[in-house]
Amino acid sequence: MKFRVLTALLLAVFSLESAASGQETRDLVGFGALTFADNCKKCHQIDGYGEEALYPSLRDPALLANKKLLIETLLHGRSAPRRNGGEEDLMPALEFLTDREISAIIAFISNTWGDEVLLVSEEEIKAAR
Repeated sequence: MKFRVLTALLLAVFSLESAASGQETRDLVGFGALTFADNCKKCHQIDGYGEEALYPSLRDPALLANKKLLIETLLHGRSAPRRNGGEEDLMPALEFLTDREISAIIAFISNTWGDEVLLVSEEEIKAAR
């Protein structure tokens, strides 16, 4: 009998932790939606396809699964070579965003257009700064 009670108690605790973790993820994705709207929507549009093919689409599963590339792109921007030489800026650096805001944007875009929510810790972002 004690074993059943202990087992039930442990299952309840793990369920609560899972629910709390799930709620924290939903909160982060929600915060990411607001942060995206304030900082990214103008170019990438609300649907993630990008403004009239001028800006890259965010609907790329390979991109949305690559933590390092997402962190680096948000912090330091991104450029590409031009046909006649030099570099063309594709995205400005958003290093002015907090670590939490960057984490939230990554959670939002990966949840919205990727295969799963990509959770990036604030420590990972600090290390990349």
